[in-house]
Amino acid sequence: MKKRIQAILDSLRTFIVEHKYEDTPILTAYVGIDSMDQDNRRDRPAWLIELKNEAKRLEEQHGTENLKRRDTRRKWENTEEMIMAHLQDSKPQGRSIVIFTDHEDFLTVDLPIPMKTQLFYGVPQVKPFLFALDSYKKCLVVLFSEQEGKLLEVFLTAPTGEALVQTPSMGSISLRPGGNKSRTQASDRRDLDTERRIVKEKAEEVNAYLLADPEIQHVIFGGNLKLAHAVKNALHPAVSESLVTVEPISYEASNNQTAEIAKRIADEKELEHDLALVNELISRRHACGTAVLETQGVLLALEQGQASKLVVSVPIDSDKFDQLLIKSILNNCEIEFLHGEAAKKLNEFGGIAAVLYYSGK
Repeated sequence: MKKRIQAILDSLRTFIVEHKYEDTPILTAYVGIDSMDQDNRRDRPAWLIELKNEAKRLEEQHGTENLKRRDTRRKWENTEEMIMAHLQDSKPQGRSIVIFTDHEDFLTVDLPIPMKTQLFYGVPQVKPFLFALDSYKKCLVVLFSEQEGKLLEVFLTAPTGEALVQTPSMGSISLRPGGNKSRTQASDRRDLDTERRIVKEKAEEVNAYLLADPEIQHVIFGGNLKLAHAVKNALHPAVSESLVTVEPISYEASNNQTAEIAKRIADEKELEHDLALVNELISRRHACGTAVLETQGVLLALEQGQASKLVVSVPIDSDKFDQLLIKSILNNCEIEFLHGEAAKKLNEFGGIAAVLYYSGK
């Protein structure tokens, strides 16, 4: 997911620079086109009605004359039709879409998560999709038995509490072929060699699977725990140490049960990471000055090109960080959100912080 977010931010940075957002207000449109929603499958989909309502709300909020002030070619009354035409031409593939436009040029991003239809005018609004993508997590669950293996992909969407499970095939596993026939030392050795070979093969499969899909943020092994631990130990060290958890999940567990376990583990890992990050920020500020907390310090660091990462607590209740987020994008800063207990702790310092390339002292 980090790779996807970075690609979006790179495109948005180019768009913002080319269209001089400080002088030219940008229309940001989030459209919830999710085809999994039955209301979006009607001849007059729900998102179309929501889009019309949002266009009316925005016009009333800003005033008709203000919205038409820039020049006669960019008339606000054409915006709704313009977005509709663009949606029909671009044929979006995601569950929602975000459009940035100055009423002439477009930047369109398909999003893999459902989002509320909203329109914004002025500073490009990036908080909704950054937060949504940050909250979208993909886990790989691998369940082993003595006869076969089962692989599940679990997609977690924190804002909606949604958990989707897909079940691609992983192939079969046989730990001890030969059934109940009489055992000898030679056959035991052959079976042990076979087991080691199978473990090595399955570890290589998991390694390859992860390399092919960088969006996977965590791997959970379950089922036959002996085999699960054996495969974990045979994985590449970087994978086993940072990604893999072995859990007592039944091989026969339902998709819903598996998704619940994956969500719990993802939440625990996120809390652990977020608390470590906020503690590191506080420590860096005191010990070596390579972090700043509170809005003014972060703004100064961004203006001086010192910030390498922006850290923001959620939920973000106001628009006070909009300019900081845009400046972060323009400076190619990484952006990370804190949740729960860690967010509360950062809120004691204004809800925002930055990691610096070097000490500001």
